Amino acid sequence: SQLEYNKAQERRRRVQEDHGRLIQEEVENMERELAQEQTEGPQRELQVLSKERRILVLQLEALRTELQQTEQDLIQQHNTHQAEMHCLREESLQVFRVFRDVCEEQRRMSEERYRTVLLEAVQDAVYLSAQNQQLQVDNKELTKGHYTS
Repeated sequence: SQLEYNKAQERRRRVQEDHGRLIQEEVENMERELAQEQTEGPQRELQVLSKERRILVLQLEALRTELQQTEQDLIQQHNTHQAEMHCLREESLQVFRVFRDVCEEQRRMSEERYRTVLLEAVQDAVYLSAQNQQLQVDNKELTKGHYTS
């Protein structure tokens, strides 16, 4: 978009320069024509005003053209910016979707690990409880046997 902006700016600069040269040439022509004409009084004033009006019309047309070009460039830059924003939004959404999927997978794996560890802990507790009961029974038998002998 920077390249497009630079091109548009260069195009506007050239148009302004062209219009400036055209208007300067017209002013010089007016000055030459007025210098060559020998009329005096109201007739001369009318000629001066007519030529100045022609120059003002040229300036106005140049400004209109420059304004149209600037508006077109602005619209183009706006459209480009909107397209870039849309792409960035889509990329961001995609990144967030992937992130959410990864987080969901990690949560699922953590839950699975937790369940596995919990199941193993319960199994160990059951085993240790059974072992403990057996040891208590063995201990009672040994204690009974020790007291009976």
